[in-house]
Amino acid sequence: MRDMSKSIFYASFEESLNLLDDGVSGKFARDNYQDALKKEQFRGTKKSYVWLVILTILFIIGPNLLIVSLNNYLFYHSNPRDLTVPLPDINFLPYWVFWVGLAIWILLIILGKRFNQQFILIYRGQFHFMVSFIIWLFVELNLLSLNLVCAITGFWGVFTFVGLMLVMILSMIFSKCQSLEKLLYGENIKYSSSDKLFSRVFAIISKYGGLVIAIWLVVRIFLPSSMENRNTLATGLGILFSILILNVITIAFEIYFMFPYMLQGYYKWKYPEEYRDWEGKTVEEWYGKRYLKKHSELVEKKIGN
Repeated sequence: MRDMSKSIFYASFEESLNLLDDGVSGKFARDNYQDALKKEQFRGTKKSYVWLVILTILFIIGPNLLIVSLNNYLFYHSNPRDLTVPLPDINFLPYWVFWVGLAIWILLIILGKRFNQQFILIYRGQFHFMVSFIIWLFVELNLLSLNLVCAITGFWGVFTFVGLMLVMILSMIFSKCQSLEKLLYGENIKYSSSDKLFSRVFAIISKYGGLVIAIWLVVRIFLPSSMENRNTLATGLGILFSILILNVITIAFEIYFMFPYMLQGYYKWKYPEEYRDWEGKTVEEWYGKRYLKKHSELVEKKIGN
């Protein structure tokens, strides 16, 4: 039987340091953390709040609203003869999906305010942008793609597509959890040259590949078919294949890169003093002035330092 005490969430402080040696996400986590540290110095200023609001509207709310708006235009305002691929009878992405996603995203931000130690703010901010936002965007893109799948293959195609996504997500999660468990508890993990090559190539693909494919999809879907003499089924399958690639990139990025990175944040929250000593930070640098005002017991450690 599996030893439940060896969960990826129950490692000791010393064992949690092994996460830095992950052959796939280790370099990404270190670089991402150092880059975020440089940006933290601007947190709390009036200018940073203004930029945060602008960037949130443009790059978080904007893309999700754009996807739903384009889908709404296709269903209720476009000429079906101008579309490369026909529309199904059912709209899998109604407007209310956007509002539900926005409400959940804002709720996560409100709940995240409870974690206000200085050392956790980096992970909190990146969770909202690189995890919850990407999942929200991922859901909308896939609901949009279900319209395409249903139009080409019918409901059996929809069930197959959803099933394939679920199997892929669960298999990746299971595989990564197993490797992280071995890493945390000091079991040997052999990374082949192909694994190292994968981590380098995937880091590049995950950074730029999704944007390229997303732009290509928009062009393929919304340009009139009269521009080219194309076969509708072949075009639809080509778009569907691109969506599958985009899904693989997104899922793998979240599971193989962001999950181990956030797991490091979890262990810093679990062992704050051990990590403070390990990183050589003062109490004020580690917890922040605002947090210390509400926790007098930590102020004594500050005086002791």
